[in-house]
Amino acid sequence: MRPALAVQEFIVSCLTALLVPVLGHGRLWEPPSRSSMWRLGYDSPINYQDMELFCGGVGVQYGVNGGKCGVCGDPWNGPRENEAGGAFANGIIVRSYEVGQVIDIVIDLTANHKGFFEFHICPSDDPFGKVTEDCLARYPLVEETKGTVKYPVPDIGYSGKIAMKFRLPAGIRCRACMLQWKYTAGNSWGANPDGTGCIGCGNQEQFYGCADVAIGHKDVVLAVAPTKPQWYYQTTMEWGVISTDTYDNTTCGAQSYIFKGTVCSLVLFSVINVVVVVLITFTVSS
Repeated sequence: MRPALAVQEFIVSCLTALLVPVLGHGRLWEPPSRSSMWRLGYDSPINYQDMELFCGGVGVQYGVNGGKCGVCGDPWNGPRENEAGGAFANGIIVRSYEVGQVIDIVIDLTANHKGFFEFHICPSDDPFGKVTEDCLARYPLVEETKGTVKYPVPDIGYSGKIAMKFRLPAGIRCRACMLQWKYTAGNSWGANPDGTGCIGCGNQEQFYGCADVAIGHKDVVLAVAPTKPQWYYQTTMEWGVISTDTYDNTTCGAQSYIFKGTVCSLVLFSVINVVVVVLITFTVSS
């Protein structure tokens, strides 16, 4: 291979790798989270970054905020749009449960980072009330079959939906409980306090989602159920195909079960990749 070609391939490979965007990582799908309910047809503000409620990222969470994070995944030092007073905390109650019921929970992972899930709930009768981490910590949900609080993420491949059954804490009644999903990833190298290190040790990336539910109050009026089937809000074309997004009929690239906000950014980066490759090829060959 000629030296010029070797240099060309190396540069192209490096730049292409840098330009490939990082997909979002996960969202609370059932019950629908405050930031994701719009995807299921609820009358709620759109958040295309609902799979990136990750405390601002590892650098912000641990490097800037000392490990702190908003209870719904907003950066500790930034606007809390998923908490009381925020754009997505609009008081919509999406599910009603019996006291102590075993409920269905579904997480939609757009990138599997291993680790484990936890679910907590904070009882309240005020749909616009402030929720604290202390309140959530007192009421963990327990996985039905194993009786554990932490649920190890199964090997589902790169992405997919994970369905689970968890039991609500005994005796909890509320008209506007907030259910919290907390996902602690386990795919990064980190160090323990004693200095030992491993994949999954130390500070890891975290993702959150919050949903508003009622428990033990059948008179609570739930949000109007969506009138269109779930597939209406999803793209269906395979990767690399330019298609019409079924959510709002705008044209953008699509990947199965990847939604408009992420899809359009993927297409943008793909176009940039092609342009960079062409420019470098032309420059090196010249």
